[in-house]
Amino acid sequence: MRAGRALVLLILAAVSAGCGGGGGSAPPVQPPPPDPGTTVTVYYLRADPSYDGWGLHLWGGAIAASVATEWSSPRLPDRIENDAAVFEIPVIDGAMVLNLIAHNGDLKSPIYDLGIVPETFGTEVWIVQDEVASLSGNIGTPFATQSAALAALNALGNKSAELDLSVVVPNDVDSGLAADWADSASFLEIYVRGYQDSDGDGIGDLQGLISRLDYLQSLGITGIWLMPVTESADNDHGYAVQDHRAIESDYGTMADFESLLDEAHARGIAIIIDYVMNHAASTNALFLDASTTAVNDKRDWFVWEDVKPQGWNTFAGDPWRNNGNGWYYGIFSALMPDFNLRNAEVREYHKDTLRFWLNKGVDGFRFDAVGVLFENGSTNWEDQAENHVLLGEAQAVIDGYNKRFLVCESPSDPAAYANGASCGRAFAFQTAGAILNSPRNNAVDGTFVNQLNRPDTDRMPLILSNHDSFAGDRPWNQLNGEVGDYKLAAASYLLAAQTPFSYYGEEIGMANAAGLSGDPALRTPMSWTSDPNNAGFSAVMPFRELSANVSTNNVEDEEGDSNSLLEYYRGLYQLRRSYPLVANGALDVQSNGGDPVLLLTRSGAGGSVVIAINYDSVVRQAVASTALADATFEAVFGLSGQLTADGVGKLTLNVPSRSAVVYVGQP
Repeated sequence: MRAGRALVLLILAAVSAGCGGGGGSAPPVQPPPPDPGTTVTVYYLRADPSYDGWGLHLWGGAIAASVATEWSSPRLPDRIENDAAVFEIPVIDGAMVLNLIAHNGDLKSPIYDLGIVPETFGTEVWIVQDEVASLSGNIGTPFATQSAALAALNALGNKSAELDLSVVVPNDVDSGLAADWADSASFLEIYVRGYQDSDGDGIGDLQGLISRLDYLQSLGITGIWLMPVTESADNDHGYAVQDHRAIESDYGTMADFESLLDEAHARGIAIIIDYVMNHAASTNALFLDASTTAVNDKRDWFVWEDVKPQGWNTFAGDPWRNNGNGWYYGIFSALMPDFNLRNAEVREYHKDTLRFWLNKGVDGFRFDAVGVLFENGSTNWEDQAENHVLLGEAQAVIDGYNKRFLVCESPSDPAAYANGASCGRAFAFQTAGAILNSPRNNAVDGTFVNQLNRPDTDRMPLILSNHDSFAGDRPWNQLNGEVGDYKLAAASYLLAAQTPFSYYGEEIGMANAAGLSGDPALRTPMSWTSDPNNAGFSAVMPFRELSANVSTNNVEDEEGDSNSLLEYYRGLYQLRRSYPLVANGALDVQSNGGDPVLLLTRSGAGGSVVIAINYDSVVRQAVASTALADATFEAVFGLSGQLTADGVGKLTLNVPSRSAVVYVGQP
């Protein structure tokens, strides 16, 4: 872990304290008291000398508590002098550290915290917009002289030269996977930071994930969706992308990622990665350049207005953020400015970046936040027609490669994005609650049946939950730990969906983290063992609290236990792997909302599959209509033995209470 990857202070000088000589009883020599009248003058320079909204956040032992600031109330400039904002800071102890950062709301500039010791650094400090000693090391740069600061100021505006913005020529790499792998894939969403730590820093990494691929293969997983693995500014969820073509340094190197692809493909497992087209991090070099001046050549890569637009209210409140020299659009936060996707250069950059990863051998993408790619005014900022046009262009790039997969996140209108002219697939978010309700209410939920009856249902992958709290708590919490309900919910979506997506730890019934709320409660270290300190995730204290039920719900304790959730999930995944027709056959829904049994058939050239899930507490009889008259059906899940269809293909089966059964028949 890079010093916690938190806000890193640069201490430019240290003060040595001497000890008195002579006998052991002699008191130590005390340094002279600081001048109570010392003042540190801070000069803040911006390329465009507009300081509207900018102030200093101050803390540290050098200043009195009354001088330290709250983040919400920065110290405003005492004056503007020679195009610099000037702050006069009274100091009570020049031997202690004075910490400072210029900010405008949540936007920092420079982007990392600074620290000086006045007695050694001096009482004149110059700080420059977005100037850093190390972008990757999270280290800011204060200057002791005006000349040095002006030289840094004059060099601003070309930080994006550090990024790879090159045009990428397609180079299709064969994964070795089957040509139709995506037609019946069982996906697991993995948060790399929370999966397995390999190097003892308390953070999951790519090598840790590689070490767990055998587990995933034995489970029956055939596809992995990785939450963002690109270099990020948040160093947690990863969606504040600092470099779209670099691997998150906490996770390892590009060589580690390439090794992951090779090792996964060798086990028949595909890898798709999260891609964030909507926005960048405010620390992305592209935005640092764009925010320098209104005439910078990257300015139009983001959405700017000279005067704040009025009347906007999105899911995150007012999306317009003040930069001092303009207002930029950041629907998620000030720290994640939205790209201007009307700019042809920006669109081509993203298409080239998709090719960059496809050339590496990734098997596809999960696109983040596709509902907010374009905005057309204060009441038209979501699900705009332009979203679908751009996604169609992106899909065409991906379709230029063989055996690739694309799915999109659109909670507000997934069906529109599942259209082949748009993204082609989108998660059926609105169905997760209905799936969970079916076992809770002992009957098929009508919303679930309606989703399965849609003609595009196979283009809308089913989930129970994921990494976002808006999608709900982990199933263990939503189902109050009722294992019977949990197994029925698992069977419902894993047997009904063509390409279902599970969330890591779901297969063992991981719970939310106790004491946490929101997204962090869902993104806990994987529970490999019952160890209350690290759950087998790391050799040291993990980056975040463990799942609340780690002592009972973990891989080590559940593996080999025929009654466990883990072995139940394994049976479902292995069934899908052994009988692809369960996933890719033509779906016929033979139940209605309120029925005690969900009855489905999948049919194709290889035969017919009958899936029956009884949510009731008593045995229920179901009669499935198949196209296989007088055919023999073999029980392959939930029961054993054979049944024979009648002369018109009807198969009568008795489904045990609270259970799922699957029969396979061949012509």
